[in-house]
Amino acid sequence: MITQLNHLPEGLLNLSADQLHTKLDNHTLVHLQGKIKRPVFISILQHGDEYTGWDALKDYLNNHQHILPRSLSILFGNVQAARYNVRQLDEQPDFNRSWPSHLKLDCPIATTMHEITDIMKLHKPFASVDIHNNSGRNPHYSGINSLDPQFLNLASLFSDTMIYFTSPYGIQSGAFAQFCPSVTVECGLSGTSDGTEQTHTFLELLLSQSNLIQVPGILEHQKVYKIFATVKIKANIDYSFIQHDHEFILVNDLDFLNFHQIETGEEFGQLNQQLTQQKTMPLVVTDESDNDVTSTYFTIAGNKVVCNKSFVPAMITQNIQAIRHDCLCYIMQPISAPIS
Repeated sequence: MITQLNHLPEGLLNLSADQLHTKLDNHTLVHLQGKIKRPVFISILQHGDEYTGWDALKDYLNNHQHILPRSLSILFGNVQAARYNVRQLDEQPDFNRSWPSHLKLDCPIATTMHEITDIMKLHKPFASVDIHNNSGRNPHYSGINSLDPQFLNLASLFSDTMIYFTSPYGIQSGAFAQFCPSVTVECGLSGTSDGTEQTHTFLELLLSQSNLIQVPGILEHQKVYKIFATVKIKANIDYSFIQHDHEFILVNDLDFLNFHQIETGEEFGQLNQQLTQQKTMPLVVTDESDNDVTSTYFTIAGNKVVCNKSFVPAMITQNIQAIRHDCLCYIMQPISAPIS
């Protein structure tokens, strides 16, 4: 069920993310008019515990209470999960895996996301921005689904560090990339002031742009990575970051490796005696075509799971819920991107 409004409910800008449910439903789409009519679409709280987007958007809207430089269409995602500060409720699918793609999911959330996409396509957005946080330690970075210069320019307004990816499928930026420049911005850990400030600055920059074809100087120091594979922990494996009675103990502070080139032999975790004897690999790595490439990247050495190849990891998280619902991390390498 989609609710569309042409104004913010009274008092909304005084609420924190965990209070939004008192004024809004999931999937509320708010259209705010600005000087320039063609809107920027902003998606926040697709994951309920990632609230930097709302914090930064509140700051931006408070700075422009009289008139917006450009129209905004704001999608409030999973406000019910935000109420409890969790990624998603137990009975819910991942909202950011439910958008239109070639997978054609058959569930109520996917139907809702398809309707929102159709609504916004008619508005012809200037750009689409999906704001997220990481559950592990990462630099602030942008994610894009195209190396078109307008996508690169849009992403560069947020950060010099960018990730180009074509999977996972069913994500908001991928769906909107079919009809406008789109970006996912990753603002570090929820609740950090530097993430909120950088996102607020990004919104100020973006909504003052007349076009994304030429943004002077924006691509001078870019660093673009491409995701080649996804690392998950097998569903039947009992794991933890704490030395206890678990089958697989991941290295504590593993997320310090994010965005660093790691070498062959880097340890990711240790197996218990039974898995060591059985030589059971707890990880499964799939490439962009969903082929199993685990042995390319990991091997078992004694009781340790170690890297079999040098690569750059991203989005390693120590949040067990995030690992179960999504993945442990992504594998990427730096690439050269075209300069406009």
